[in-house]
Amino acid sequence: MINDIITTFLVSVGSIFMLIAAIGILRLPDFYLRMSAITKASTLGLGMVLLGVSIHFDQFGVFVKAFIIITFLLLTNPVGAHAIARAAYKQGVKFWGETIVDELELLSKKAENLEKEWQSNRSNFAVGEELIYTLMQLPASHGGSFRKSLDLAKQIQLVNTPVGNRLLGIVYSKMGHFNEAERYLKLASTECNFNQKAIFSLVDFYTENNLPNRALNVLEDAMQVHPQNIEFVFKAIYIAFDFGVSHKLGLACCDKIIAMGTDVSADYLLKAARYKRIFVERSIGKNY
Repeated sequence: MINDIITTFLVSVGSIFMLIAAIGILRLPDFYLRMSAITKASTLGLGMVLLGVSIHFDQFGVFVKAFIIITFLLLTNPVGAHAIARAAYKQGVKFWGETIVDELELLSKKAENLEKEWQSNRSNFAVGEELIYTLMQLPASHGGSFRKSLDLAKQIQLVNTPVGNRLLGIVYSKMGHFNEAERYLKLASTECNFNQKAIFSLVDFYTENNLPNRALNVLEDAMQVHPQNIEFVFKAIYIAFDFGVSHKLGLACCDKIIAMGTDVSADYLLKAARYKRIFVERSIGKNY
């Protein structure tokens, strides 16, 4: 009796989802929306129907077969839909007229505008850096390329070595070349006397690669050169807190902020006090 109720519920709800998918194919205004409707609704609907059938027969073999089919549906339907939609976009299949944002098209236009601006003024490194990031985000079909980003970083390096080295390190990091990225980011941080942007690029590189202790070592060196830089101090606090390492350094940084008193904002003081309490609790093994 209970099995019949569960089976009826699952099959009924699954059928409703598949009906919604069918209506979506007929009613939605463009290819991409129809693809979204049929993928989501039919996957869930068919999965529920199969689950209901397996409960109805109440046989281990039927349940295993249904489980395998549902698993393949969940794995292949979204991937297949994504591949088809991507191919359609590359072929120029248009969005619905009232689609608000085509992010890829906006990114492509942004790259074109930045390229023009860079060509007109190659001393504007901020534009060059923005262009590098944009090219790394764009797919190859829209002109994006790590190679182009790398070449642009090398052009900047010829004019401004520290900035160029930092950008080379960032590009190599995105490409997954750890040793090259580390080498150039280290060069950039020392060449510009521990400039905040260069230091944060190196620190972020280490934290992204799950190397918090190296990141904290870099920040300690930077704080010795720039002892009044609050951003360095808080960066060290955040890393010590997020990764659960170097509680002593975290405490010392909190104390340093608190000791500044009125030289820093009340918000900074409150943050430092809150993190200090957490570090103290961690150091004595309390749960919080």
